[in-house]
Amino acid sequence: MLLNLQGFARCFIGSTSAPAAVSPPDNDDLLREILLRVPPLPSSLPRASLVCKRWRRLVSDPGFLRRYQEHHRTPPLLGYFFTGTHVPVFTPTLAPPNRITPARFSLPQQPAGGGDRLFFLGCRHGLVLLINRRRLEAIVWDPVTRRQATVAYPEEFTTDNGDHCCRGAVLSGEEGAGGLVPGEDGQLRPFKVILIRTVISEDLASVFMCVYESKTGKWGNVISTTIPSLFCNLPNVLVGNQVLCGFFRWPDGFLEFDLDKQSLSVIQTPNSIHSIESTTFRVVRTQDRGLGVALLSRLSIQLWGRKVDSGGGIGWVLQKTIQVDKLLPLPPSMDNNMSARILGYDEDSNAIHLSSLHGAFAIQLESIQFTELFNVNQIGSYYPCHPYTSFYTAGTSSS
Repeated sequence: MLLNLQGFARCFIGSTSAPAAVSPPDNDDLLREILLRVPPLPSSLPRASLVCKRWRRLVSDPGFLRRYQEHHRTPPLLGYFFTGTHVPVFTPTLAPPNRITPARFSLPQQPAGGGDRLFFLGCRHGLVLLINRRRLEAIVWDPVTRRQATVAYPEEFTTDNGDHCCRGAVLSGEEGAGGLVPGEDGQLRPFKVILIRTVISEDLASVFMCVYESKTGKWGNVISTTIPSLFCNLPNVLVGNQVLCGFFRWPDGFLEFDLDKQSLSVIQTPNSIHSIESTTFRVVRTQDRGLGVALLSRLSIQLWGRKVDSGGGIGWVLQKTIQVDKLLPLPPSMDNNMSARILGYDEDSNAIHLSSLHGAFAIQLESIQFTELFNVNQIGSYYPCHPYTSFYTAGTSSS
């Protein structure tokens, strides 16, 4: 029965014209079950909505959109946000007809004549976090719905004109939110913002973190720790539902922030890993959604997982090694001196994104299946890249 439904959906969604021999079912419940199974790509539901008014009514219903998101669970990668020479920009990674134009995800407009400049800090759950350093404000923005919310810095972060506040993270305030269904009453859906302030002395750096919750409209208490003053920035990864790992990296460690416990601690890296470059080292999720790290060396990826041994001790275990040159369709003439770099990490699909002279690829770390990324070569080699995933259904409104 399911195969028949999927075949019916392909007739209408997967081709430009529907075979005359196929007629749509009269039962709305059955049709909803069919439409739930169309691929979660930007063009799928908009194309379905063009079939007839009835289909448009079904796919634009908020209840259907919630079920659609729950059914597919993992939102697709729509593209990258990266900080170029002047402002953050969006570069799509999907080929037509699913390609989203950069102008559609352009940054929120600021008041004219204000001299403001927005700095991109990260994205997660379909939300983007920016800061306005002149106004000392954090901005949470949903590119899909174009809704945004502005949050003033916590008072402790406004000293020195906010110059030391330069890192942060955003996540949904509701578990499983992926960007498809907007918040109620035209508002942005619930979110949490983490802002980070650093003060560097000769040998140590003090790191201060504070969390804002939109449901309460308040900042929490500031918590802090110290790390070596020689560090680099590292993208953060959500491990489980309430633990963020990364932020900063030094030769033998990185940070772990537990939102539930409001604790900030240091995670020691495996003894054999000393690289601090984000192009060769990333925090990742393991297959059981635990904490892992990936180390890229030339065309080989080592995946390490953090485990608790029988005695209660915590250590690292090398779980697998991926030979990139044997996996990807690279030219046979490529020798071992050819290297790749880590372009980004998609925590929703648990995929490492690699870039080389011969293209860019997403490698799913559990199945070791790869997908070529479209248009990524335009990003360049030196910009920090932030994979942006979300369910996108432009054109399905019933109004």
